[in-house]
Amino acid sequence: MKYEEMVEKLFSFHPENKIRLGLDRIEKLLERLGNPQKEFKYIHVTGTNGKGTVTRTIGKLLTVHGFKVGTYFSPHLESFRERIRIDDLFISEGNSVSMYEIVSKEAEEMSKVPGMKPTFFEIVTAMAFLYFKLQKVDVVVSEVGMGGRFDATNVVDDPLCSVVTIVDYDHMNVLGNTLSQIAFEKSGIIKENSPVITGEFKDEPLKIIKAKAQEMNAEIRRIGKDFRYIVKRIEFARNAFDFVGRRWNLSLETRMNGLAAINNMAISLAVFEYLDEIGLVKMNEEKIYKTIFTIPWEGRFEWFPSDLTIILDAAHNAPAMEMLRKNLKLYFPNREINAVIGILNDKDYKRMINIVDPIFKRIYITSPKNERASDPFSIYNWAVGNYDNVGFIRDIEDATEICMNVSKQENSIAVVTGSFYTVGFARSFLRSVRSET
Repeated sequence: MKYEEMVEKLFSFHPENKIRLGLDRIEKLLERLGNPQKEFKYIHVTGTNGKGTVTRTIGKLLTVHGFKVGTYFSPHLESFRERIRIDDLFISEGNSVSMYEIVSKEAEEMSKVPGMKPTFFEIVTAMAFLYFKLQKVDVVVSEVGMGGRFDATNVVDDPLCSVVTIVDYDHMNVLGNTLSQIAFEKSGIIKENSPVITGEFKDEPLKIIKAKAQEMNAEIRRIGKDFRYIVKRIEFARNAFDFVGRRWNLSLETRMNGLAAINNMAISLAVFEYLDEIGLVKMNEEKIYKTIFTIPWEGRFEWFPSDLTIILDAAHNAPAMEMLRKNLKLYFPNREINAVIGILNDKDYKRMINIVDPIFKRIYITSPKNERASDPFSIYNWAVGNYDNVGFIRDIEDATEICMNVSKQENSIAVVTGSFYTVGFARSFLRSVRSET
């Protein structure tokens, strides 16, 4: 089987393109595969935003300290292979196919029982865990796909620790309409006698997280109490901050941009401080400094190399759009900005556009290349009735090119945002343009 065929077949396991939360299918599938999730240490990460950054940072820190580390992400930007990594190296096309052939055989057998056909995400999760087992990794750091309590990744009973980045409004149709309801779903990853580290500080969700931790006899370490950060310098690609933990006091720099990035670094360092405390790792300050400074994270307020300033930011919900707005005003206070925006159909597009429209000179509404994409013309029809700076270009590549050309003529900033899929396709297009020049 060729890799491209595998990806096509894999997506066919996503029944009617709908999310089906629950653990019965993934538990049965993993059981048929020999329960690979029992063969490695596990760190589980949830949160409305920031979980990908935290997952990658913890993974990189463990790798430079001598561990063989599997990391699992969702979604991807440009390639399916980004989702499954060992020591931050993507799974190969050959190994992707091999894992799929093994897992899909068991999934097909399960599909003969009504209601037991695994979803796309369950198949990929099983592929990742099987791959990590076969490759004999020491530790797996995994972000959830959605929520936590019924997420396919929530199948390890004794993780080293659990992480809740922040809780905010997203996926309300599945997770609930209040911060308490959303926090309840996310705190479902907290396990008995296993600590939880959180960057949450809002009273409503924090109350739920603390209650769940108490129920599970799990120590809770939280930002502002057990660890904190102090911003020392905000300068594009060279931001400085201090991390103050229970025992550590580190002065660090990072090329990742934005206040959210620094917040996520602090959460990651709090996790690593805990791992050092329990004797799993022996902290090397020089390795930590180098890792925090050099770690990249594509599509997260990323400055794409070009002859003009292009920012790629996969802000896919209203809280992320709010952070994008703050970061643009922080780093580019006196510049005009044009934007390409493509949004998925389960998002509050009105609130997302309302947040950022005032800082954009022009907005080009486009469509993510994904079955969950919103109808961009419907968004445009709403937006054009409320704002006078909105245009419509259905194709992402065309929208990106036009936004670039206009921004270059005006010496403006160009931004691509709205979803991981919008940014991923735009990033692929930009790389192809760069390679042709």
